[in-house]
Amino acid sequence: MKKQDKGMNGIDAYEMAWDVISKNLLNAFLFNSIWFCFCNLFAILLFFICVVLFKSWSYFLILLMIEFLFLLPLWEGSNILRYGKWQENFLKTQNLPVVKIIVARALFLMLVIPAYFIFLLPGIYLHSRLMLYLPALIKNPNISPIYSLLKSWRLSQSKFIQFYTLWIAVVLSIPISSLPFGLGFIFRQPINGLAKDLLLESCVNYTDDKTVKFIKQDQYLQSKSLCRKVI
Repeated sequence: MKKQDKGMNGIDAYEMAWDVISKNLLNAFLFNSIWFCFCNLFAILLFFICVVLFKSWSYFLILLMIEFLFLLPLWEGSNILRYGKWQENFLKTQNLPVVKIIVARALFLMLVIPAYFIFLLPGIYLHSRLMLYLPALIKNPNISPIYSLLKSWRLSQSKFIQFYTLWIAVVLSIPISSLPFGLGFIFRQPINGLAKDLLLESCVNYTDDKTVKFIKQDQYLQSKSLCRKVI
C-alpha cells in the first residue's frame, strides 16, 4: 500500500506563512505596528506603576514577563483571524476569543514550564505537541481551552518531528526578532501565528483512522457554532 503524505513540516509552514504576509506586506506591517505600539505602551505603564510609583524593579520584571507570555498569543491570534487561509468563510467575522486564549495559555504554561525545569527534552516535546491550541481555538471558539490543548495533542500524534521543526523556528525567531529594539516582532508574530494555522490545517487534512472520529466531533462543534451565529 502506498504510504500517505503526512503533510508539511514546521519549516514549510513558516515559509508559506511568510508568502502570505509578503502578499499583504503593507497591511500586515501597519496592523502589527499597532500591536507593537500597544505592547510597548503597556510595558511603559507597568514601568511607571512598578518602578516610578512603587520603586520595585522585581515587580516590573515579573509583570513584564507575564505580559510577554500572555499578549503574544493574542497578537498571533489576531493575525490568524486577519490573514488565515480560511478568512473568506463565515469565521472572518468571528471575534478573538480573548478569555479562552488566556485560559488555554495559562494551562499550556502550567504543563510546559515544569517540563522544561525537569529536563529540557520533555519540555520541548510537550511544547511542540501542544502549540496548536491557538489556531484550534480561533477556528472553533465553541470549544473549551482544555479541548483545544487536547486537539493539538491528538493531531500531533506520530508527527513530533514535523512539530519539532516548527518549535525550532519559533524559538530561534525570539532573539532574532528582539533586534533592533524588538522591531522584528512586527513580522515574527504574524508569521508565527500563520505557521501554526497552516500546520494545523495540514494535520487535519492528513487523518488516519484513529483521528477521524476526533475530527468529526470537532466539525460537529464547529457547525453548532455556525448555527448559533446564523440564528
